[in-house]
Amino acid sequence: MFCGFNRPELNESQFFTQLGQTFMPGTPYMLQPLGLAAYLPGVVSNPPAGLPHEFALICYPSPAAWRHASSETLRGRVYTQTHGGVYASPPSGASFPILMDELPPTAVDPFFLFPTDIDWQYGVTHVLIGLKKDATQTGSQFRAALRAALAGLVPRLKQGRVDQVVAMARDDFAIVWFHGESAEFPDQIDPVSQLLDHPQSLLHERVICQDEPPTVTINRSQAFNFIFVREPRFFLQ
Repeated sequence: MFCGFNRPELNESQFFTQLGQTFMPGTPYMLQPLGLAAYLPGVVSNPPAGLPHEFALICYPSPAAWRHASSETLRGRVYTQTHGGVYASPPSGASFPILMDELPPTAVDPFFLFPTDIDWQYGVTHVLIGLKKDATQTGSQFRAALRAALAGLVPRLKQGRVDQVVAMARDDFAIVWFHGESAEFPDQIDPVSQLLDHPQSLLHERVICQDEPPTVTINRSQAFNFIFVREPRFFLQ
């Protein structure tokens, strides 16, 4: 899971051009041979201070596969090094999620809700992103409230045929992805939305990669799901 803050010398138009012409299509282009399973990026146009300009699910079969791809291969290291010209780091960064039930109470890690594997290239994915509404909450209190809200929604999410939820929450913002079958945004999530200040909800639009990944034009808040053929040796047992 990645959240990206643009370098201050890049305005939004320049940043979106770099993403749409190079970084978004370049991610499956560079990482598919290393075991990339799915790639779902998105952007927020004119985000309020503290909210990332870009966010993404960058999916691998396992944490070990992600670590190997990102740091133990030349292709992965080159891909990582190219980010410096576009992203401010910190606060940009990536981390692998943990099952929510296994998180310590004060953990800051991203997490997933259900102990089941899903294929993010199939089905429908929506994302909710926003700053926390209650500025008096500490980061720990905000993350605890988000986890409690999602835990309380499990029966309703299952009834609504949502089969996975993943979330990243820092001290001041949260990003929550919902995977399921319906093109309509899940209507069961009010307790989550109420924790956020004017959250934005987006549907990840499919981008079909028939040859090399196509470029995309970005001129508003948008989210994408790049559909590509995966490298068989990482997925055939």
